[in-house]
Amino acid sequence: MTDSGADPLHRFPLFQTSSPDELRHLASTLLGTTGIDFGKTDKFDARINLLRLPETSLAFGATSGSLTGRFLGSDFVRLHMALKGGATTSVGGRMTDITQRQLVVSPSDAPTLLACEAGHERLTLRMTQTALLQKLTLLLGVKPKGELVFDPAIAADQAYAQGLSQLVRFLAQQLDATPSRLPAAACRELEQAVQIAFLWASRHSFSHLLERREKEIAPSIVLRLEQFIEANWQDAITIDRLVAEAGVSARSIFRAFDRSRGYSPMAFAKSVRLRRAREVLMSGDPGVSVTAAAFRCNFVSPGHFARDYRDAFGELPSETISRTRR
Repeated sequence: MTDSGADPLHRFPLFQTSSPDELRHLASTLLGTTGIDFGKTDKFDARINLLRLPETSLAFGATSGSLTGRFLGSDFVRLHMALKGGATTSVGGRMTDITQRQLVVSPSDAPTLLACEAGHERLTLRMTQTALLQKLTLLLGVKPKGELVFDPAIAADQAYAQGLSQLVRFLAQQLDATPSRLPAAACRELEQAVQIAFLWASRHSFSHLLERREKEIAPSIVLRLEQFIEANWQDAITIDRLVAEAGVSARSIFRAFDRSRGYSPMAFAKSVRLRRAREVLMSGDPGVSVTAAAFRCNFVSPGHFARDYRDAFGELPSETISRTRR
């Protein structure tokens, strides 16, 4: 996951222990387990890194020995991504394997058994059921009737699942990459993107509504939203703000942008921020650096910012600084 060989999310350690009793206590108080059973092992080591965001959290977990943890139902839906080795979830007697070929969803409202092989490592994305239902309502334009129920397995090779996995890994990598505090607006947008990607990648009781053909909206709404983004580029461009501004579903907005512009609202926001960053870099301010300009304009990764900047303007941001100062 990282060039240094460190664990994912190493900047956010929660605990590391070689004591089964200590693990039982820590997992109960910090992770909500109701019990842990251990396989036969002479040596044991477990470590958890945990990043908390407003509506989601992302954890890295590793164990040198086999174990089984028990979780009661809660408001959290969990997505498990195996990085090494395997594990199994059991919900209502139904077992599902967590492997690098299959992502697994644990429901929010049912007791779950999680059995890990020795040497297993994984990322676990935890999302509130309430936030997911809110995002789904924004996508559809109306709150769906009934319960939001997820199928447990997601094939890792399907297109939406690949996009989801890339987003989750990108989130972990960028938050590990720098000791600086990343822009709040950019983190909020990335958190939102992960939630939406999860709703598209997973199969659930309302997937058919997401896939249903949407009515076309007037091109004037796209123009109005572009003007809104231009005026608010420094803030988080979230789907609830876009929906409130346009008065139509988020799914209609994304499809209208794609149909009339060939890009998404978020891609347009990126282009606006790149132009603003160019203004910062060309200001002649001796205190301006590439990283400072990237963070000021809500880019979470200076490396990705430099690549996008070069694609947009034909030169690296560092070259813009040098040319301006000369």
